[in-house]
Amino acid sequence: MHAIMAFIGNGEPDRAREVVTALERVAGATASPVTTGAVMTATVGLPVCRSLALFGAGQYERVIGELLPIRGRIHEFGGSHAQRDAVERTLLEAAIRAGDLDLARALVSERLSVRERSTYAWSKRAFLLAAAGDPAGAASARICS
Repeated sequence: MHAIMAFIGNGEPDRAREVVTALERVAGATASPVTTGAVMTATVGLPVCRSLALFGAGQYERVIGELLPIRGRIHEFGGSHAQRDAVERTLLEAAIRAGDLDLARALVSERLSVRERSTYAWSKRAFLLAAAGDPAGAASARICS
């Protein structure tokens, strides 16, 4: 996950795709994974890594398709709260960029129900309210961010 994020951030999408391809080979190497690591790589790690590479390629609808089905399982892959939050933020940003504003609003509302003082979530709520033609609501949300 970190390698892919670094490659995308550094403008090396081909290297990010190479990592995903290697993970796909590993995940497909055995018909029935026998270790927890193999299962987590195949069921959670690979979709997360693939989604990050897709995000870097601007394929936001596909990011949603990869992350939405597993978002409730991301914690099983391990990592810090910050790492898991990066994945959640990727999903939210992909929804915004894909124009799926209903999903984006739902994700922002969910974030605010858990962390009502999240400046990130309030800034996204302000953006979404402005996009919906609610300048007063957007201004109010900006005050919270």
